[in-house]
Amino acid sequence: MSTTEKSVSTSLHYLEEKLADKNPVLLQAFRLYHELDQVAYDLGLIGMDDSLVNKTSWSPVITVIGDSPSGRNEFINRYLDTAIPAIDTFANHAQFTVLIHHPDEVPRNLPGTAVDGDPQFPFYHISERLNQIEKDESRHINTYLELTTNNSSKLKDKTIILAPGFAPNIKYEGVALLREHAATLSDLVFVFFDASKPNLEDYRSALAPFLKMTTLSHNPGKFIYVINQDPDSVNTVDLASWKQQLSNLGLQSGQFFVLKQSTETNNQLAIEQKLANIDVESAYRILHTLEQHINEFESVVIHEVKKAIILWKDRSHFTVIVLLSFIALTLVAGEIQFGLVAVLLDPFVASIFLFLLIIILIPFHIYSSKIHAKFISKKLVERQIELGLMENLSALFEKSLTFWHILLPFEQPVGWNKDVQETLDMIKTRAKGLVQSLNNIFNSSITSANSKKKILF
Repeated sequence: MSTTEKSVSTSLHYLEEKLADKNPVLLQAFRLYHELDQVAYDLGLIGMDDSLVNKTSWSPVITVIGDSPSGRNEFINRYLDTAIPAIDTFANHAQFTVLIHHPDEVPRNLPGTAVDGDPQFPFYHISERLNQIEKDESRHINTYLELTTNNSSKLKDKTIILAPGFAPNIKYEGVALLREHAATLSDLVFVFFDASKPNLEDYRSALAPFLKMTTLSHNPGKFIYVINQDPDSVNTVDLASWKQQLSNLGLQSGQFFVLKQSTETNNQLAIEQKLANIDVESAYRILHTLEQHINEFESVVIHEVKKAIILWKDRSHFTVIVLLSFIALTLVAGEIQFGLVAVLLDPFVASIFLFLLIIILIPFHIYSSKIHAKFISKKLVERQIELGLMENLSALFEKSLTFWHILLPFEQPVGWNKDVQETLDMIKTRAKGLVQSLNNIFNSSITSANSKKKILF
């Protein structure tokens, strides 16, 4: 391990100060991330200015999915309750809108590049993953994303993502990628449907993969399906039919509400209660993400680099075998033509031949290994983007291309040793303890609230 201590940036110091006032458990989680940063930095997986803290959002994230007729926009405007609506009620476009708080009364709008280039937003570097769908698709990032501000107090310390619904879209793959990305990192996901369009088969191609993704979530209960009904409608929504259709498309769990916009209903109050409790969901999500990132350090990051090293060695050895096979065939041909084997049986000649063979093989092996490494390193960059990792896989791989790694059967990445593994185990143990600490805080809050109620009565 290196003795260089990784620094903490000014923005992360600001986040640390906020957490100190907000939640002591999350503050401890932040500090565990910094210890994880140190391990990653020592291995060469991140730079001095990078931080794994940016792999998660430290404030609640809400994603609201749906097209204009679904009532999504009206729901958001009703929730934020500001003089200037946060979003045009009748707007119907394929962009993802990231809504954040700003005290100015007049909303500000920024292009998608502002979201893609800032680690404090949920779509940080999403353009790299778009490039995997189609070459140079990142150039169109502004057609996918936009940033909008609003002065609603309900937006303080929250981020709301407005995502397109499941209607056919010319950028289907890109939209699906961003929609699933947003839903995965969110604390609550509202999926709006228009009650007047009860046939979900029309949306199967986009909706079925999304529902399959929700079943893999560690918290499937965060997905809330809202059947939005026109307040003037006299028809009754057949909720059982909606549930059956969604089940046929792959849904296994989730909560359902029928909502009439512009009317005060029990369902409206229930949804608002969920929004009011989002800090709790967010805290548990952050701790779960921390544990997940610690587990993925070995099972994903180190595993991918180790797999690349093994592939690199296999290809390098195969190249040497091909060369030796060529030499062997040459000797066979020489034996047939000139009786070379008899000459090579002479101890002196055999020694000279073996010496020359080693002199040729070692430089050849080193050179061919470096050639293979270039191709594998390039593949690791693509694999890193595909997995959505911040850790620089190719940097650790290239760091492991030492002289002894080339010549000897070493498969572990450089720096990955028992001390590092013990450090990760210690961080993991402390992270698991934070969940219990968080339980104790919320249990104490509930007990305190109940005590106050008894005193009032």
